[in-house]
Amino acid sequence: MMRWWQELKFITRRADRRRAEQELDEEIRNHLELEARQNIEAGMAPDEAHYAALRRFGSVGLAREDSRAMWGFRSLETLLQDLRYGIRMLGKNGGLTAIAVLTLALGIGANSAIFSVVNAVLLRPLPYKDPERIVQFWETNPLRKWTQATVAPANFSDWEKQNSVFEGMSAYLGSDNKDAGLTGLHLTGGDEPERLQGLAVNANIFSVLGVDAALGRTFRDEENWEGKHRVAVLSYGLWKRRFNADPDVIGQKITLNGRDLEVVGVMPADFYFPSKDVEMWLPFGWTQNQMAEIRRPHFLRAIGRLKPGVTLEQARAEMNTIASRLEEQYPDTNTQMGVGLGPLKQWIVEDTQLALVLFLITVGLVLLIACANVANLQLARAAARMKEMAIRTALGARRGRIVRQLLTESLLLSIIGGALGLALAVWGKDLVIAFSPGNIPRLEETTLDGRVLGFTACITLLTVLLFGLAPAIHSSKPDPVIELKGGGRKGGGFHGQRLRSALVITEVALSLMLVISAGLMIRSFLRLQQVDPGFNPDNLLTLRISLPASKYAEDRQATNFFEQAEERIKNLPGVTAVGATSRLALKGYRWTGDLTIEGRPPEEYDREVRHKEITPDYFRAMGLSLIGGRFFNASDTMEGQPVVIINEALARRHFQSEDPVGKRLKFTKPEQNGEWQTIVGVVKDEKQDGLGAEVKPEIYQTHLQSAQNGMTFVVRTATEPGSLIGPVREEIRAIDKDLPPYEIKTMKTVLHESVSRERFTTILLATFAAVAVILAAIGIYGVMSYTVMQRTHEIGIRMALGARPRDVVRVVVGQGMALALIGVAVGLVGAFGLTRIMASLLFGVSSMDAATFAITALLLAVVALLACYVPARKTAKIDPLRALRYE
Repeated sequence: MMRWWQELKFITRRADRRRAEQELDEEIRNHLELEARQNIEAGMAPDEAHYAALRRFGSVGLAREDSRAMWGFRSLETLLQDLRYGIRMLGKNGGLTAIAVLTLALGIGANSAIFSVVNAVLLRPLPYKDPERIVQFWETNPLRKWTQATVAPANFSDWEKQNSVFEGMSAYLGSDNKDAGLTGLHLTGGDEPERLQGLAVNANIFSVLGVDAALGRTFRDEENWEGKHRVAVLSYGLWKRRFNADPDVIGQKITLNGRDLEVVGVMPADFYFPSKDVEMWLPFGWTQNQMAEIRRPHFLRAIGRLKPGVTLEQARAEMNTIASRLEEQYPDTNTQMGVGLGPLKQWIVEDTQLALVLFLITVGLVLLIACANVANLQLARAAARMKEMAIRTALGARRGRIVRQLLTESLLLSIIGGALGLALAVWGKDLVIAFSPGNIPRLEETTLDGRVLGFTACITLLTVLLFGLAPAIHSSKPDPVIELKGGGRKGGGFHGQRLRSALVITEVALSLMLVISAGLMIRSFLRLQQVDPGFNPDNLLTLRISLPASKYAEDRQATNFFEQAEERIKNLPGVTAVGATSRLALKGYRWTGDLTIEGRPPEEYDREVRHKEITPDYFRAMGLSLIGGRFFNASDTMEGQPVVIINEALARRHFQSEDPVGKRLKFTKPEQNGEWQTIVGVVKDEKQDGLGAEVKPEIYQTHLQSAQNGMTFVVRTATEPGSLIGPVREEIRAIDKDLPPYEIKTMKTVLHESVSRERFTTILLATFAAVAVILAAIGIYGVMSYTVMQRTHEIGIRMALGARPRDVVRVVVGQGMALALIGVAVGLVGAFGLTRIMASLLFGVSSMDAATFAITALLLAVVALLACYVPARKTAKIDPLRALRYE
């Protein structure tokens, strides 16, 4: 019944519309007849009277359009009519349509893919309650050159007690390179021991973050202190993987590092803190005196939740006041010790923010180039339709009506290109994640959510204006007299040619900006790979072992384990040398401390010297050269004289022209007591924080005099190092079956990973630059081909009058190269601005590197030359007789 009623209403509406149009036609006819009759009565001939009435009335078609618009229902109908007509026109030029759609899809897809990453990393809120109120703290100290250092427990305790602007403050183990201070936990009791990544935290960490457990509970306040701290909260992933999502896990005992802990909670599936590497959270388990008294060393990261209505500036002001108060109270440890704070999300993503913004700018330029290409295609299409537009104008079509029709066709192109681009974005997003270095925070959260879809829709509509508006406006004002007489076959005339030339210049300029940026990154990356790491990474296997303190409580137990393990590994076939270190090269530093050199004035006291503990054969296994003195040996034990080895950086800073071997130093301030250590050797610098970072002064101590529970083995092999992973693991298990080695990698892999972020940035920029060059070359080729086609008749005349093929080639190529060179000049100016943004991403190369600018400009000029030469060469082969007959 309802369907019948709807059909009846539709038929009725169509009948009413037809009746209205018939009445309109009748009214116009009556009006013209009345006007013509009056003209006849005035003495005109009948035919003349009729034409005079038409001239006075104006366009009949336009009158019909205006009347229909006043009826209200014509707007939608006109749009549908424009869409149907646009689809037919796009279908008639299938080749041009396909090229335009693919070009737009490439530009829109690249933008959507990169924006999805930017959205996940920079824009999406953190998975905590009111995350904008959570801040991160750090300590600053100009004396020690600290800008974002970890926090001393006692300073944190005072901050917590004395502030009035935070609802709560909490802390967790951290490190100075901004990684979480993860603790290796050995989970035993199953078939195989498993090493987990745990994080020691203040008991109130979850309440400050505003997140409750999905199963069980989080920590109670009393569980923060020694005696009641044998509890653990699991991540959702660990609970599901290791415990098979068993809800009865709450209250169960698990064995970690030889100690029993009770599982009290499981966090939600989408929760992580501070990174997704953390599989378990454990309370500190300190005494309250420890928290209140330890002002050195600094090893905590701290967060806080602002009270409602409190601004970041107010919080900074109060924390600075507290820091000044602590400096007065504790001058020995807190002189010039300041406090910094900022939004937690900003803290997490700040290292990747510049690169992501650069990527977004880059794909934006690619989209502009794509739009310029499509605009040229639209101009070519519009030039072929000038006679159609002239007929429309002659029949009374307004300029706005023609523009609307052409923009509708552009909208269709954009919608199809946007849909295809969204499909490409799915693939592109996965490709970006696959090639990412793995240390971009929150990258795995990248999805095509509502914000990304909205962004895609917006840029899809924006492209309509970018590539469709100028051609539509240009094509909406034809000269009906010239076009209908056949004189308008010059491709849109002077203004059309000027617009096409401007688009070519724009494409070349934007492409050059991208290629220069990519060229700088490539040169920077090549320079980085040429840096000497200080050691020989070939045939070197690395693996880390952490000894649980409950089982290896005595220093002698730890040194015995590493000596025994070294001996067993050294006897494996194919092993040439074995050593161990508390901190592997390229992994940052373990700890820093004071340095006083015997006999030096107090002002030469050094506040920041790095320390590393190693086994005697570490240098030989790494291939580190001895500059002076000797290596450690088996006699350098606790019973012997305390000895150290220093690196070249420390020797340059403190000894310069002196021989440091035999000099003594201590790890305290000048006025404090400390055990004097004798320098017995100087070794070549090894890179600590990365290939691009400056090597800092560092002191090596033998583990026989400074025992460590966590060490990384370095195994030098005569064969492929990966083949020894299994045998080495078996030797470790033979000593202690509950110790799983971890971070098992070749040194080549460690070296490769150390430049992974730079490699990722270089590859991505180079890819976008290559796409830009290809699009620019296609654009130049297309414009020159079209220009040549429009000048076929003129070229025929030139050749008939004696012009040689090379003269024709020279004219055509010269015209194209003039545009390209203007584009190169504009692009060089734009590149000066763009490359300044990326200056901090470069290594060993200036952002204004003249060689890169010159080579890149030359490269793009050659590409433009080839794009001009191909159509010019083709034109030079035209038969003059055919050219003279060309229409």
